[in-house]
Amino acid sequence: MVFTRNNLEHSLSPYLRQHAENPVWWQEWSDEALAFAREQDRVILVSVGYSTCHWCHVMAREAFSDPECARLLNASFVPIKVDREQRPDIDHYMMSFLVATTGSGGWPLNVFLTPDARPFFAMTYASTEPRFGMPGFADILAQVLSFYREKGANVERFTLNGDHSRVDEATRTLLEQEDTPGSEEPAVAVIGESDETDVLRLVDELERSCDRVHAGFGSAQKFPPHASLLFLQHVHAAGLSAKAAPMVTETLDAMMTRGLHDHLQGGFFRYSVDREWTIPHFEKMLYDQAMLLWNYAIATRLFGRAGYRQTAAAIVRALEETFRVGNGYASAHDADTRHREGATYLWKLDEIREVLDEEELDAALRVFSLSQEGNFENRNHLVRIIAPGVHDDDPMRARRAPAPELIERVRARLLAARRVREQPERDEKIVLGWNALAGCALLAAHRHAAIEGTLDRAVELASFLVDRFVRDAGVGHAVLGAQLQEQEFLRDVGALLLFLAMLGEERPELDERFSATRAFLRARLAQLQQNGVWMESIAEDFAPVPADPFDQPVPSGISLASHALLLERIRSHQPYEPHPFVDAHARSFANLSALASRGYTYVVESPQPVAWDAIPVNSVRVHGEGRTSCYRGICYLGLPPQNPG
Repeated sequence: MVFTRNNLEHSLSPYLRQHAENPVWWQEWSDEALAFAREQDRVILVSVGYSTCHWCHVMAREAFSDPECARLLNASFVPIKVDREQRPDIDHYMMSFLVATTGSGGWPLNVFLTPDARPFFAMTYASTEPRFGMPGFADILAQVLSFYREKGANVERFTLNGDHSRVDEATRTLLEQEDTPGSEEPAVAVIGESDETDVLRLVDELERSCDRVHAGFGSAQKFPPHASLLFLQHVHAAGLSAKAAPMVTETLDAMMTRGLHDHLQGGFFRYSVDREWTIPHFEKMLYDQAMLLWNYAIATRLFGRAGYRQTAAAIVRALEETFRVGNGYASAHDADTRHREGATYLWKLDEIREVLDEEELDAALRVFSLSQEGNFENRNHLVRIIAPGVHDDDPMRARRAPAPELIERVRARLLAARRVREQPERDEKIVLGWNALAGCALLAAHRHAAIEGTLDRAVELASFLVDRFVRDAGVGHAVLGAQLQEQEFLRDVGALLLFLAMLGEERPELDERFSATRAFLRARLAQLQQNGVWMESIAEDFAPVPADPFDQPVPSGISLASHALLLERIRSHQPYEPHPFVDAHARSFANLSALASRGYTYVVESPQPVAWDAIPVNSVRVHGEGRTSCYRGICYLGLPPQNPG
């Protein structure tokens, strides 16, 4: 390999290919690049980002396109580009170092390592000129080189603390047990005296950080709290706390009504830059669509609001119209259009007047908050005054709302005009774990919101993922065109197993169809632990990295694997141990397993599939002869009552 040139033009990663025109001699992470750094005694720059990252694009246009910065990097460094979506193990290790040394994180993530790969300095964005209290990037490079020459030999190797990644006893039991036939009686969790107290404590922790004015959690920029909302909805379904419902509904209402929501296309942007959910960071991620579809589908069933079903159906539409690539889903849409954030989505009031007739314009002015000055860079990002579906469930406000047919006409006309504009770039990479989460969400949309076609789509997606990613040697991670990234990651294996386990609840033939694959995935999970610690991946070109335990913005590989293994055991009448309750904010998805393993879930067994709307949301469906269903220590013959607790 020639290291005196940029070698990214043939990369599997769309993000890396975005940097192929930089004057910097970028390399992909490889044993050859690391060996070259050792041979030449050069500092390594590992720059991590992803294709839809706004500030990654800015740094690419500025520092990484600057001739002087490129000259310094090419002369004295080995610059390596890493796609965090392609190599979550490297990203997790480097991000942990950044957070440990600076107290905060973000992308682009730039880490400087000694020639033998010991990190010693990390930072996020830097410009060519001094900005945000940082010197220009060329000055930073000079200081880094000076530090390495003076003190590089004394740099200690950074190691991750794997304590939080330890396989707990409940999951260890699931991993170590053989797949033996089930007993005559179903496995039933025993309710402990402290369980309800633990749940209430977790709800109280979430309530203390809940923004009761603008909804969501925290008092600054707002990310959709996917896992926390799922946990609270299951707490509500179990009848454990009256505090759970308002935190859920207020947050779901704010997200679907205000600027996080794409009111024309459907789906959601990544996060809100303000407390009021008004202006988003305009990138769209597949994992956000999946987790929000899952939440809005369950909320449709629990709270019966038409707007929730309408929002869930619009996410499904967005997935099919804007994310679908063949039988899978692309990773993300960029925030920028021609280097202007949000440009595709913003409107001048006069542009709206040109598109709509008089009746439609009157309706738009009643539905959306629109002004001549706008709410973002003298343009309008659409924020609703009247929530989706309000004409169906709020008679007082319904008198002020235009007819649903007129609102739909406005939406369609504006969307048609928007489609003519130049669109943001799309990352075509199909990531297994995120697609499996989308599959789980499609199943939730089928079960709880009765959205037509979602079960068939989930079956089609499952077949594609198994055929494309599961190999004799393991499970792949990402596909771009015909290329498969074969590296195996905990989050992918766990997510796919959970998806297939949930799919098996639908019909006996689906349970049988994927049973061999599920057994293979369980075996792969057993390989992804070392000395009782979950590993994100075990790769030949990077040291094993303990898995990240945190469940935001998507469930961690640890949580997905544990929950999938538990569901497999429940459905096959295998024994299992109670899972521990853990941190309320950081590990909410893991707490779903704790609820399920401690008796706060119905187990409904029937020879014929039972309609999902006939059983509670917090149910596991088993195909069999029909057994007693147990919930919170109380057993019922046949189906449980509709209102538990």
